[in-house]
Amino acid sequence: MRYYGGRGLLLSASMPTALETSIYRTLAYFAYIKYPLTSFEIWKWLLEPRQETSLAEVVQTLSSSTWLSERLESHQGFYALEHVAEQRHDRHLRFLDAMRKYQKVERVIKLLGRLPWIDGIAVCNSLSWHHTNGESDIDLFIVAKPGRVWSARMLSTLPIMLLRQRPGEAKLDPMCLSFFSTESAFDFAKLKIGSADPYLAYWCQSLVPVVSRGAWQARFQLANAWLREVLPNAAPVLRASRFRSNAPLRWPWLPVSERLLKQFQIEKLPPAIRKLMNKDTRVVVNDQMLKFHEQDSRDLIRYTLEGRMTRL
Repeated sequence: MRYYGGRGLLLSASMPTALETSIYRTLAYFAYIKYPLTSFEIWKWLLEPRQETSLAEVVQTLSSSTWLSERLESHQGFYALEHVAEQRHDRHLRFLDAMRKYQKVERVIKLLGRLPWIDGIAVCNSLSWHHTNGESDIDLFIVAKPGRVWSARMLSTLPIMLLRQRPGEAKLDPMCLSFFSTESAFDFAKLKIGSADPYLAYWCQSLVPVVSRGAWQARFQLANAWLREVLPNAAPVLRASRFRSNAPLRWPWLPVSERLLKQFQIEKLPPAIRKLMNKDTRVVVNDQMLKFHEQDSRDLIRYTLEGRMTRL
């Protein structure tokens, strides 16, 4: 038996506390992408903790828990389930690659940030975690003005297409514009796969706004209150000001028919997208949201996480 956690409880050495389980679950999620965490990051990204937890409690638990020490590795302030030294070195290299990619993002948003029908742009996926390599895309999430999701997609993808910067065309750092949404579709709980979808929660809370017009990020958080239950310590990301653009619109209003743009773009969708269109939440095509993620690993990530937790 041992005394643990400052809560006046005697616990069996073989039974983890709720906090120990939450810490392990969090690291088990990030083990899928081989992304080690610091103690602060473990606290920030703590996945579905059963009770309110302070950073001090996480730090104390990491330093004193025998149960965790038997299941985790640590190296120079980083923690992982395994191979933490190698993962820490890889994370450093990926961070350097991501910073190079952000230089391209800066150049791109000087154009896209001034286009009409766009209220916001955020970096997402691996680049939002600064965890990219030379083969990684630059993925952007674009917030369109109400009733203009097809116009926003057309106008933003056109220069990327003309400059041959799309995936499969650019040799380095291709631009992937595969997710558009208006504010009316901000409730992303509808995109969950099943009752639990940790990947979607982490995706939402790791968005890095680089174009903000009209405080869309605050309204996104209000529309997704469920995120505070899954990741209660994860505050929205605020990128350094030099990576953000709040430039006013420089283009005049363009009298373009949304209906015609929609018809034209649907006809041009690849067969793989058309086949999956609105069959589930991988590919969503309507007048409020355009989401083209035919390669969706959320089920595999959830299955892998559940398998690790079951083996405990």
